[in-house]
Amino acid sequence: MGKIRPPLVDSYIFKEVARPYLAGVLIITVVMLSNFLYQVADMIIMQDVALATVLELIAYQLPEIVVETFPVAVLFAIMSGIGRLNREREFSALRMGGFSVYRLAIPLIIFGLIVSGMTYFLNENVVPWTNHGARNIIREAALQDIMPEVRENVFFEGPDERVFYVRGYDEEEARLARVIIFQQQGSDDFPEVITAARGEVVEQDWRLFQGYVHSYLPDGRLDLAAGFEEMVFTVEEDMDRFLARQRTPAEMSREELREEIELFRRSGIDVTSLLVDYHMKIALPLTPLVFVLIGMPLSLGNRESRALSLALTVIIIFSYYLLVSFARSFGRSGVLSPLTAAWLPHIIFTFLGLLLIIFRNRWSALLTGLMRKIMVF
Repeated sequence: MGKIRPPLVDSYIFKEVARPYLAGVLIITVVMLSNFLYQVADMIIMQDVALATVLELIAYQLPEIVVETFPVAVLFAIMSGIGRLNREREFSALRMGGFSVYRLAIPLIIFGLIVSGMTYFLNENVVPWTNHGARNIIREAALQDIMPEVRENVFFEGPDERVFYVRGYDEEEARLARVIIFQQQGSDDFPEVITAARGEVVEQDWRLFQGYVHSYLPDGRLDLAAGFEEMVFTVEEDMDRFLARQRTPAEMSREELREEIELFRRSGIDVTSLLVDYHMKIALPLTPLVFVLIGMPLSLGNRESRALSLALTVIIIFSYYLLVSFARSFGRSGVLSPLTAAWLPHIIFTFLGLLLIIFRNRWSALLTGLMRKIMVF
């Protein structure tokens, strides 16, 4: 019998996980889209929103939903596809044919890299734009009367090259918290910066309280820092029009967020919270690859029960995203550095995955050696 060629094995394994991956993306997308429609049901029914507007909202929301399904679908595909090969002893046959666990992991790692690359591309080039469109529809067409909310970490682009940052905005009370306004003086000059602890919106004026005005010399040194108890700043536009242009970190690409961070940093503003979001924009797209590394050895350890595979999938997803949530909170509060907060979940799960792969390879090598001796005997 001829030796099995590695490219055929790679193609076979790749196809074995690609089918459940596509099915997982489809199923999870339908579930998440149904949940989204449930959340906006009041908007659709009570506000009598036009069908065309609802369809437009779904179209805008769909890219973010699809991208969020990628990591879960990858883990489902690994646990399902590789689990089937293991249950039907096809992996054992490949090991008898001379393939190590490391070699069999190569097509899965390539698969994880492809999905991670797609995730990063969509998160940078599509999702920020569609997020902005979806939230504008919700903001303008539906929630303005029935669901006032407090917005956090929002940016506004104003006239005359002004940039507004508001840490918190209460729509119902028209109150602002931690306001920063950048006014560009010249193309090569540092901007004048106005900061205020709080404020309120009165038509086209922002009444700012307990703040400072900072101006800078051409070399970046502070020239003036004057305090004020109250200042009226005319923005020349209604808040509704500002809201239509507001951008949160989820509505910006990594490059756009970096530009805002650099602008704040030059002015001495704390950017810790934004740095966490910035680093996560490159860390989170690698989640599919991390799930490949942790999912493959676990799928090889279960040969009898599909229910156990499903349970392991749920446990991994829950544990990973719980760790991401804690790490993000610790990063924003300063307990962890922003870089550590973004990458700590990946480091932990990658380390565990590599340990499990090494253990699985040694265990499989031992069993393969025993099987060969038995066959020779």
